[in-house]
Amino acid sequence: MSEVDCALAAENLMLAARAAGLGSCWIGFAQGWLGTTDGKAMLGLSVSSQPVAPIIIGQVRSWPPPVTRNDPDIRWLEASTA
Repeated sequence: MSEVDCALAAENLMLAARAAGLGSCWIGFAQGWLGTTDGKAMLGLSVSSQPVAPIIIGQVRSWPPPVTRNDPDIRWLEASTA
């Protein structure tokens, strides 16, 4: 579950960046290259390392508007007593 743990840590990093007024972006297309021998060598990683979350963080010129969301449809399921 280490990859999941790393992804959760990456999410927390991105949330912390936002709280500090910074923007962040998970660069998904970089994932494949970072897993190669060349990508690992460029970052100074060992061959056995597995990069999980390529993220960039920086200053934001302007924040995008919030996304419109539907109200949640919550349905509680109860166990029947038959």
